[in-house]
Amino acid sequence: MSATELTGGGGTEPPPPATKTALGALLVKIVRWWALAGGVLTLGLALMTAASALSNLFFGRPFAADHELVKHIIAVAIFMFLPYCQMTGSNVTVDVFTEGMSARGKHLMAAFSSLFAIAFSILLLVQMSSGFRSYLRYPEVTPVLKLPLWTAFPPILVSLALLLCAAIVTLLASARASRGASSSG
Repeated sequence: MSATELTGGGGTEPPPPATKTALGALLVKIVRWWALAGGVLTLGLALMTAASALSNLFFGRPFAADHELVKHIIAVAIFMFLPYCQMTGSNVTVDVFTEGMSARGKHLMAAFSSLFAIAFSILLLVQMSSGFRSYLRYPEVTPVLKLPLWTAFPPILVSLALLLCAAIVTLLASARASRGASSSG
């Protein structure tokens, strides 16, 4: 099913960078499926929140500690979207600064943003790994559900590793495009 069919004929999915390897193409697919899984988590939270609100409305009893699950799972889901946003260039940009730039300049700006994403993902990977080890050593749980806080870390760490890989792919694609733009211009 195409993106157009999924959106009912509306917009289309932003294109991923052109990759030159089978590994790059596989990474694009993994990142897309990872983001879709984040969407499923978010949808599940929305349904749970709605059901809890209806339960409160009709029976005077919301689900116990639904807010604990929302805080825990939405953090995971947000991180799951980061690699996709990097891969498709869907991060927030300020076009005012780049609209007058040449194609080569725009590709160089994209490469710079990929370098920033690489540094950001490495920093967060290191810090979140340290936090994960700390929560394993000194376990904490949520007050009502007794959900261990460390359980959010594994999917977040996978998301950060995918973000690092996506940033490397977009850096290489931007560098390749920049070289192509300078030779044609």
